[in-house]
Amino acid sequence: MLLRATFTPIFTAIPYKSKIPAASLSISNAFLNNPLSVRENSSLNANATNQNPLLPPTSAYVHLPFCRKRCHYCDFPIVALGSSLSQTEDDDPRIANYVQLLCREIEATKVASNNNPPLETVFFGGGTPSLVPPRLIWSILEALRSKFGVCPDVEMSIEMDPGTFDTRKTRELLDLGVNRVSLGVQAFQKELLMACGRAHGIDEVYEAIDIISSCGLKNWSMDLISSLPHQTPEMWQESLKRTVESKPTHVSVYDLQVYTRGVPPAF
Repeated sequence: MLLRATFTPIFTAIPYKSKIPAASLSISNAFLNNPLSVRENSSLNANATNQNPLLPPTSAYVHLPFCRKRCHYCDFPIVALGSSLSQTEDDDPRIANYVQLLCREIEATKVASNNNPPLETVFFGGGTPSLVPPRLIWSILEALRSKFGVCPDVEMSIEMDPGTFDTRKTRELLDLGVNRVSLGVQAFQKELLMACGRAHGIDEVYEAIDIISSCGLKNWSMDLISSLPHQTPEMWQESLKRTVESKPTHVSVYDLQVYTRGVPPAF
């Protein structure tokens, strides 16, 4: 099956009131020459995430690893689909096959009992989850509902990049229950976006903000990166100003740290 030999789906069920587990087992298995089967991988996930069987999961993180291209600073496990991929692409077999395997992993995940509380939060991260067609997001949600149940007032978040969605796709995602968007802007300067290898331009940033606003979504966040190469204090001040003007409900700032391969950063 396509992707079977190169990438293992990553799904993590997070126990109630426990620390978020490291996904190192799933991520490392994703790059083995002989990746584990769905059931074997789910057993590893169960050991890593359900250390206390008395604590049922109330949150789920779903990794959707697809991007148009790899940004220069990125070391996440992703699959680069190509910059020519349309934001309305609906038949890419790489995405469809991955989602099929992901749903099988959810189905094979062990649960402590049949009386667990439903999920309170679901987070679709990546990668660029907004590249995944809404009908496939629906398939994942149906698998989660069937296995764990989902609260009626669940907080459902999805990471989206400018240039990978339009008004129609956004409304379809909202209709599925998505009620929070994390928008990966990173910078408001064309030269910085190009320098760090982002697939979108400044015009797509403003278009994405307008789409979110026009769809009436109130709960959304914006991601920015500080300490980018050639980023001046004036550029950073401009990005902060544009961010405030956009009126997101939350802002996440990630400080870029560059270190030599094999030498971890000092904390």
